[in-house]
Amino acid sequence: MSKQSFNAELINSNETIKAGLVIYKFKEDNIHVIYCPSLDLSAYGKTEKEAENEFAEIFKIHITYCLNEKTLENDLIKHGWHLINPKKKKIKAPTIEEMLKNNDTLRDIIYNKDYVKTKESVEIPQFA
Repeated sequence: MSKQSFNAELINSNETIKAGLVIYKFKEDNIHVIYCPSLDLSAYGKTEKEAENEFAEIFKIHITYCLNEKTLENDLIKHGWHLINPKKKKIKAPTIEEMLKNNDTLRDIIYNKDYVKTKESVEIPQFA
């Protein structure tokens, strides 16, 4: 698998939050899969590029939905993110150790799959 990555950008205001997302890429039954454990989002495709494009779209849909419903902060907390400074909206993704405790899918990938791990920097509109 190549180390290319998806390109997710969701910016619709001057105030954005930058986040680092760890992404796992692997093949299962000749299907390319991309999984982001810190958001519990995944996508797949016949090619790695198709999976990356699908993941970027799913990421955008998920964030847009959370922003529209004003649930982004709660969704991030539900997935183990930490609010470091609530007034400045600084957030930190959960550690791998934290995610391994509660995420069966991630444990399966790490212990049973041949995967490539990358870190992606994304920007999302600041939540209220």
